[in-house]
Amino acid sequence: MNNNTGKDHIAVRGACNHSPIEEPQMRVTKATLDDLVEASNNLSHGDLADFEAMQSGRNIMAVLTGALDETTQAIRSNGQVLAIGGHANGGIWFVTTNIVNGLPVSERFRFYRILKTYLASIKRESPLETPFTNLVSVGNKAHLRLLEALGATFHTDCVISPAGFPFKQFWL
Repeated sequence: MNNNTGKDHIAVRGACNHSPIEEPQMRVTKATLDDLVEASNNLSHGDLADFEAMQSGRNIMAVLTGALDETTQAIRSNGQVLAIGGHANGGIWFVTTNIVNGLPVSERFRFYRILKTYLASIKRESPLETPFTNLVSVGNKAHLRLLEALGATFHTDCVISPAGFPFKQFWL
């Protein structure tokens, strides 16, 4: 977070001058209830499959809007929610919308850099000595690749969700 400007977003270093710059088209902001509703209405296929594989019969909108707390953030681009997530009590969660799938490669790299920068900042600010953790569906290949790129480590064994699907615990 860039507290010097009074704005609630992350500054990303410029490629040429290495000074902090704002990315007006893509940035991290404090999530609102509207952001969570928007994300739940446009959740990526992989994250929706994860949600359903964890436990059947849940309402995605109720779960996501119920997750709104002081740590919940959104990555927005041109007025649209790309992703939402949060971290509390050693747990971390993050879901993407279908917008990410349609981004040009350069914008996907920008998204990854912003996510990686934000993850580094919350890890630095965390009073916990242990990494953040959660579970990811073994079938969510896109999310597994992203977690690997972000430096996640994974438990060697799988756990079976209440819905009967294999998940892997990860740490960031």
